[in-house]
Amino acid sequence: MSLLEDNYRSVLRLLPAAYRAQREEEMVSAFMESVGDADDPDVLKPSWAEIASVAALSVRIRLGGVGAAPRWFAWGETVRLVALLGLVFQTVISCVYAGGLLLLYAKVHSPGAHYEPDTGPGGAVGPIGDIAQTLAGGLWIAALAALLYGRVHAAKVVALIAVALQLYFVAAIVANDPYWWETLQRKGSYALLSLVSITALTAGFHRDAPPVRRGGWLSEPALGAGALLSVAVGVAGVQLDRRPWSWAWFDAPGLAGPMIVIAGAAYLGVHAYAPDRRTPAWPLALAILAAPVLCARVAGLNFSSDDAITRAVNAVMLGQSLAVTFVGLVLLVVGARALPASERVADAGPLVNEADGSA
Repeated sequence: MSLLEDNYRSVLRLLPAAYRAQREEEMVSAFMESVGDADDPDVLKPSWAEIASVAALSVRIRLGGVGAAPRWFAWGETVRLVALLGLVFQTVISCVYAGGLLLLYAKVHSPGAHYEPDTGPGGAVGPIGDIAQTLAGGLWIAALAALLYGRVHAAKVVALIAVALQLYFVAAIVANDPYWWETLQRKGSYALLSLVSITALTAGFHRDAPPVRRGGWLSEPALGAGALLSVAVGVAGVQLDRRPWSWAWFDAPGLAGPMIVIAGAAYLGVHAYAPDRRTPAWPLALAILAAPVLCARVAGLNFSSDDAITRAVNAVMLGQSLAVTFVGLVLLVVGARALPASERVADAGPLVNEADGSA
């Protein structure tokens, strides 16, 4: 065995063991034929393109699409649902922020911490920053619509731009904040939810994934929910702004936490009373999304002050964190138990290219 072949077999360890046992020799043979002179001292290891190809194949197998083994298909459906729910949440939050912007500049009393003018491009503070971030949030709406209408590539591109802008705004805010570390913890932890969404979108909707059902039936409810939620936040803010315990319910983690808890409780009800509708995708997807929401909520805790207002806000945040943690763990256990048993992959997942053994 040449050093090149040995190195290529090491790369193939990225693949699931069962799949590798089925196809390793075929892939090695195809690769060695494509290389030509295996004894060439200048060719000691596979190219980075070949390594990336095997890594992509490994992801596609583990996040199975059409024809995949049941367990891998279940994981694929879970990750695709994470992407979809993440886009739905970002769409709802975009509507909430747009409503908050209108309330702010209409001089309607609203939760100050949630609608304070923020830093925009170039460090601009005030209306420019608010408007820029609101318009950038609208990209999530476009990404969701593109995905639901089957434009997967467009959805990925638009969502990636939205994440890049969000990270840019975080950097701009931190650069102009003397308490930048605390601000980075809060803003950066919330950006983690966006990163989870774009990662799931990119990895889950690969070329072997089942086609997305065409039609924007979900985007309209998401926009409607966002509009209603923005109105509810504004009205509730007018009534509750002077009550410190209410402040933790009006930021993004405060809105996301109850969504996770309510959706999780709803699924657990279905799981208990409708066994024929049980699925591992929903509980696992919600459990995955609970992790960045929990990080964002915990990052908002402030233990540097001991005044009554801080204690009240911390108490609410701790309660939210405990609720999200409990529901997330229960969903994780339920989803793990619902996963199909591991199988051999005789007819699962995408096969490698017969010509060159690449993904």
